[in-house]
Amino acid sequence: MYAKRFEDTKFEEHYGNEYNMLLPKEMTESLELALVKVKKNSLTPKHTHEDEEQVYIILKGKGLMRINNEEQEVEGGMIVYIPRKAEHEIKNIGEDELTYIYVANWPSS
Repeated sequence: MYAKRFEDTKFEEHYGNEYNMLLPKEMTESLELALVKVKKNSLTPKHTHEDEEQVYIILKGKGLMRINNEEQEVEGGMIVYIPRKAEHEIKNIGEDELTYIYVANWPSS
């Protein structure tokens, strides 16, 4: 069994943003979950995943989500699906932290 409090999970910093690895990939068959906090006026830079699809569960804050050539404002209470090979980034456009959980899945695993 794997059960942990958020605060007891591994903390990492990427691009000035906070990541708590809630469920590492090595503990599952094909999933990974992380709690991400994007600071005000910050973003996660554009990138792609060749073999991984993702879902962002927006918990609080306001962001501008870009997937390939589309963009949409997102906020707490929304989800975003990101297919494999899609270029994506999210920018905090709110007054506070943008907080979301990402769920990554490797369908071919």
